[in-house]
Amino acid sequence: MAEDDTPQAGPAGRLLRAGFHALAALRGARAFHPNGLLFNGELQALRRDELALPEEPVAVTVRMSKGAGLPGRVPDALGLAVRIPAVGGHPWDLTLTTSGTGLVGRVLPRPARAWTAGRYSTLLPYRTKGELIWLSARAETPRHAEASLDGLRRLMAEGPVTFLFETVRANGHRNPCARLTLDEVDDDSPQPAFDPMLNSPPDWELRPGWLTGLRERAYEGSRKGR
Repeated sequence: MAEDDTPQAGPAGRLLRAGFHALAALRGARAFHPNGLLFNGELQALRRDELALPEEPVAVTVRMSKGAGLPGRVPDALGLAVRIPAVGGHPWDLTLTTSGTGLVGRVLPRPARAWTAGRYSTLLPYRTKGELIWLSARAETPRHAEASLDGLRRLMAEGPVTFLFETVRANGHRNPCARLTLDEVDDDSPQPAFDPMLNSPPDWELRPGWLTGLRERAYEGSRKGR
């Protein structure tokens, strides 16, 4: 099947790709989450029965960013992206955004005033073993910092920041699965293009398929535009 014969490559997909391409080209950066900081971190699995994380703590690349790129401390949908190095042949990219709670709340981005306030969610669920499961994260560090990159730097200057990751089912049941520790800001490495569709955990598929297809077109347009 040719690339433009896929359902997500129909008029809506092509329009979305073109729009994100134009926005990224105009900004000279990602269409969304254009401004962010890169961190060196460590991810430690707390349980592996649902998400087959490495048994031992693993060094990860983390990016925290403002979704719309709003200036200064203006509240924004804040992003938390984690790249886990090659597991089973390719890296895993987990991307989460500040959201509400409950079945409706966790699928909608919500502006946050601080990097360590509220919850982060994958927004879209993964289907695995016949179930829909979201990934969620919340800061365990009691310190707060305004929703600016300078505030984030000041937060890190005071010491490591930790996040607890959980799997969340449609009925709201939560299971802790990992702890993420941010150790230091990495200003020297190039910021990678996180892609949760291309780099998903084995046997974990973002759903619904039609929406993830459109989302991938948006990612594609953003990558090419910048």
